[in-house]
Amino acid sequence: MAAQSWMLAVSVDDVLAPHVYVFYAAFLISFIFTPILRTIALYYGIIDQPDRLRKMHSEPVAYLGGVAVFLGWLAGLAMSQLHLPQGDVQSPHLNVKISIVVGACAIVLLGLWDDLKHIKPRWKILGQVCAAVFLLLQGIGTHLLYNMIVPVDARLQILFHASHPVVPNWLTVGLSSIVTIFLVVSCCNATNLMDGLDGLCGGVTAIIVFGFLFLAVHLATRALAPDWDPVRIVLALALLGGVLGFIPYNFNPASIFMGDTGSMFLGYTCATMIILLAEQQSKWFLAALVMFALPVLDTSLAFARRYVNRRPFFSADRYHFHHQLVSRGLSIKQAVLVSYALAIFFCFLGALIVFMRTRYAVAFYLVIFGSLIVAAYKMGMVHETPRVVTRRSLTGEGQASAAPMIEPATVLEVRESDLSRAPGEMEAPSGVISVFPAGRS
Repeated sequence: MAAQSWMLAVSVDDVLAPHVYVFYAAFLISFIFTPILRTIALYYGIIDQPDRLRKMHSEPVAYLGGVAVFLGWLAGLAMSQLHLPQGDVQSPHLNVKISIVVGACAIVLLGLWDDLKHIKPRWKILGQVCAAVFLLLQGIGTHLLYNMIVPVDARLQILFHASHPVVPNWLTVGLSSIVTIFLVVSCCNATNLMDGLDGLCGGVTAIIVFGFLFLAVHLATRALAPDWDPVRIVLALALLGGVLGFIPYNFNPASIFMGDTGSMFLGYTCATMIILLAEQQSKWFLAALVMFALPVLDTSLAFARRYVNRRPFFSADRYHFHHQLVSRGLSIKQAVLVSYALAIFFCFLGALIVFMRTRYAVAFYLVIFGSLIVAAYKMGMVHETPRVVTRRSLTGEGQASAAPMIEPATVLEVRESDLSRAPGEMEAPSGVISVFPAGRS
């Protein structure tokens, strides 16, 4: 009876109204501090130089935009602690665990260090693991797989005629902790790798976070969850406000970049919200993963491509999904808008999953991602297409033409021209080489 009265009383407005000021605070602080931090970055020379490798801008652009997003997020969390709930329905006491903020601070400091000093990938991963450990120390993610293991354990009990759980609690905690660390590291690097075009990472993340907000609000209004936790809603509103306050300055042509500080912070907060949603039911976990599919898909293709082409996993290239859109003739703005459309599509799919039974949601998830992987493979997004150049004789007739400019990390196929061979001479086999930046072996 209590659940029915809650279902009738609580609406979307009741859930969002007490916390909408979180969005206001986050947006205003991010919007105000972004140009301030741009001025600071230009004054101290904290700028991103074009490298003709992955960075497609033509002029140096200031960093530190990620710091503005982080400050907006912090302001939103602070507002959530100061604002008193209003309306007919009083939301539960908001308790944002300090480990979430500590982990975010660690990620921001790590990203800022990388923007200033360009640290090695292994130190970045180590810092991301430490941020995940902070979450685990307060119990965030320690039972992430509990809702998935319980039905499996129930079937094992029937199979072995056991009267007690077959899967011990320590195994559940251990596996959940490993998955939590993997999620934080994967999400941080996924958003970091996606930050390749003006407005891409911020805009796609804003769409994803809006999807997370939908999941959190829908979860709060369900009759099966009368004791809803507003932390998920507050985290989504704070991040959404912080990102939207930054995007006007970052959209093409960008006047400031978020840098690794912002991209890894976005990945960390998305991972935290995925973990918090996974504490409900397994299908909420799947729904959140589907919404985060575009960064995951881009990262998976990047590692698969580097493995197939025998290149280091952490080597930079210009074969990411957004780069390939540009290479197929789209402008930067068009490529970004196509990515936005794909992110909206994935959010729509994720929203559909919460209205299905878990067993159907898993099948739906597998079919969608299996189809996307095959489509990406057929479109040539795994194998790098070499650029063909012709080797000509230095003593050949005619006026020599200027040598083509070869960008770093380009795979070249060198062929002999007809003019460079003597009459009757067999064509020499072509060779395939890789061009790397100076200092890279």
